[in-house]
Amino acid sequence: MIDWGAAGALAGKGFGTVFAVLVILAVMTWLIGFVSQRAKKSRTETVPASKAEKSDVK
Repeated sequence: MIDWGAAGALAGKGFGTVFAVLVILAVMTWLIGFVSQRAKKSRTETVPASKAEKSDVK
């Protein structure tokens, strides 16, 4: 016979692991984007206006 309790526990752990990994990846992606935007913003603020107009910084 099938032990439905063990099957449910195994499926629950599998789904839980998948969702936990997806949440971790989403947070990491958000953090990398946040840091990247912040670095880009600080980089453009430190460049003088005359040099910023001449460069290809977008």
